[in-house]
Amino acid sequence: MAKELPVHRDQLGRELKMGDCVAYPQSNSLVIGVVRKINPKMIGVRRIGKNGWGSEKNKYPVDCVKLDGPEVTMFIIKNAGELK
Repeated sequence: MAKELPVHRDQLGRELKMGDCVAYPQSNSLVIGVVRKINPKMIGVRRIGKNGWGSEKNKYPVDCVKLDGPEVTMFIIKNAGELK
């Protein structure tokens, strides 16, 4: 029997799901990434536009903001070759 995934909400109270695009802090920057994993307390996000070591991080859901709209779609398309 598969475990039920917990419901996580972003800073604005919107539900986060696998594949959602989010903005989150990293060091002194704001980074755009995709939700790749949902853990009991945290979500795993993978940065868009940079591959390699350290591009996937665990973040608390309240530290993220869900993004959508044409600007995000264009950003993803522009960096599609780097998102794997």
